[in-house]
Amino acid sequence: MAKKVLLESRSAPSLFTLFGISCHLKDYRLSFHLNQKLELAFVKMDDFQRYSLYYCRDEDCFNFYYLLGNRGQETILLPDLKQTDFLLLVEGPFKKAQKDQLLLKIKGIPNVLTAFEVRFETIKNYESFLSDLELHLMNILRETKIKYSPFKK
Repeated sequence: MAKKVLLESRSAPSLFTLFGISCHLKDYRLSFHLNQKLELAFVKMDDFQRYSLYYCRDEDCFNFYYLLGNRGQETILLPDLKQTDFLLLVEGPFKKAQKDQLLLKIKGIPNVLTAFEVRFETIKNYESFLSDLELHLMNILRETKIKYSPFKK
């Protein structure tokens, strides 16, 4: 009789790094300080499911940065991270030395209580979170292409 083997395909995404930030700042103030400390240029985008969303692209390191608010008016985006106020998602290659440097700079921002790396294994539904975020960003890009199309119809 043949044996059935069930494989668990859940693994941490290799191209994403997630950081948690706890602070008492508003989202626009935190993005301002991150722009200064990290020498990036975060831009406000349409909210992601009632949570603030900022985006930045680093051409030198080929990374994309997403700053998300973890707290809405009455809900939390990732309930597994209740104590975290903001999430910084980095898409692209990211080395350990870069992670440590980034964490030191974030911790140096006034009113930031702590910053830490979050392992994806600790989040129950990280696959759906990443896919929802990707769909949201695709919709935003599609709308901006339609809205700012250089060709007149």
